[in-house]
Amino acid sequence: MKQNKMGPVALSGLIIGPILGSGILILPPIVYGIAKEWAILAWLAIILISFVVAFIFGYISIQFPGDGGATNAVEHVFGPYAKRLAAFYLIIGVTFGASAVLLTAGEYIAKLGGVSPLTVSFILLPICIALLLARVHFLGKVAFVMSIVAAAVLFLGGAKSLLDHPEPLVMTSSFDPSAFGYALLILFWAIFGWEIIGNYSGDVREPKKTIRRAIWISIAAISAVDLVVAAAIQRTAVSDGELTITSIIHSLFGGMSPLIMAALALFLCGSTYFLYAGGIARLVASLAAEKVLPAFLGKRSRHNVPVVGVLVIFVLNVAVLLAVRAGLFDLEALVAFANSFLTINALIGIVAGIVLIPSKFIKISGSMLALFFVGMLFFHSSPMSLTLIGILAVYYLYRHFSSRVRLT
Repeated sequence: MKQNKMGPVALSGLIIGPILGSGILILPPIVYGIAKEWAILAWLAIILISFVVAFIFGYISIQFPGDGGATNAVEHVFGPYAKRLAAFYLIIGVTFGASAVLLTAGEYIAKLGGVSPLTVSFILLPICIALLLARVHFLGKVAFVMSIVAAAVLFLGGAKSLLDHPEPLVMTSSFDPSAFGYALLILFWAIFGWEIIGNYSGDVREPKKTIRRAIWISIAAISAVDLVVAAAIQRTAVSDGELTITSIIHSLFGGMSPLIMAALALFLCGSTYFLYAGGIARLVASLAAEKVLPAFLGKRSRHNVPVVGVLVIFVLNVAVLLAVRAGLFDLEALVAFANSFLTINALIGIVAGIVLIPSKFIKISGSMLALFFVGMLFFHSSPMSLTLIGILAVYYLYRHFSSRVRLT
C-alpha cells in the first residue's frame, strides 16, 4: 500500500548514512597522510566520480525496478547468466563487508572500555537483524534520523574546526601524481553504496520521481559533509598536527568527544549495514522467485519483508564473525576481500549503464571510470579473491555459451 512505501526523504535516509559510513571516520586522515595539501582536490575528484556513479545506478534503478536492483539491467544487456554472476559477486561482497562494518562499530565502542570489538559485533548483529525484519518504511525513518544526526555532528564539528583555524588552505608541497593517484584509489571506498539503491526500488512510491529526488538530496548532503570534514582534518593537521576525526569535534564536545565518536560510529555503521544487508536480502528473494535459489528463500512477511533472506544474511554474518574469532580474518582482510567483489559487481553495473544510457557524457566518463575500476581490482585484490572471482566468471561464461549452443 502507498503508505507503506518510502518517499524521497526516507530513501535518502537509506543512502546518506551508508555512503558516508565508516569511510568518513577513517578516510580523511589517511588521505591527508598520503596526498598532503592536495588531499582536498582528491576529495573533489571523488565527489565528481560519485555524481557519475549515482546517475548511472539511479537511471538503472528507474528503468529496471524490482528487488533484483542493478542486476536486472545487467540481465537486459548481457543475459540471465551475467545477472546471476553479478548477483553472487554482490552477495559475497556484502557478506564480508557487512561483517566488517559491524567490527568497525565494535572497535569504536570498545574504546570506551570493558568489552572487545568482536563481542560488540556479536551483540549488534541480532539488533540490526531485528530492525531489518521491521517494515521497510520504518527502517527508512530510523536510518534517516541516524544519518541526519551523524551528518550534522560531523558537519558542525568540521565547520567549527575551520572557524577555529581560519588560515586559508595553501598548497605548500609539490604535486606528486603517484601519491595523488593512490589517494584516489583509497577514496574509492567512499563511493560504494549507490549500486544497492535499485534493490529498494520496489519499496518506494513513484520510483522515477522518488529515486531522482533522493539521489539529489543524498549527493548534496554527502558532498557537504565530505568536503567540510576533509578540509577540517587538513587545516587541523597543518595547525595542530592532529589527524583524527575526534580532534575536529573536540571544540564542540570536549571530553565527551570519544563517546560522541562511538555513537557516530554506531549510527553510520548501522545505516551501512541496513542498506547492504537489506538490499541483499531482497536480492536473495528475487533470485529465489526466479528459481536460481531454492524457493523457500523467497518467503516474505505480510509487510513484504524478505524474512528468510534476512535470516540467511544473519547466518552468513555469524559464520564470518566466527571466522574472525578463529583468527582466519581480521578487519583489514575482511574489507579487502569485500572490496574486490563489490568492485567487480559495480564494474559490471557501470558497463551495463554505459550501454543503456543515451548520454555521451555518461558513456565517456563511465568508460574512464570502468578502466579505473579494473586497475583497482587487479592491483589491489588478494590472490584468493581474484581466484574466486575468476572461477565464478568462468562457470557463468560456460553456462552462457552452453545455453547459446543449445538454442542454435
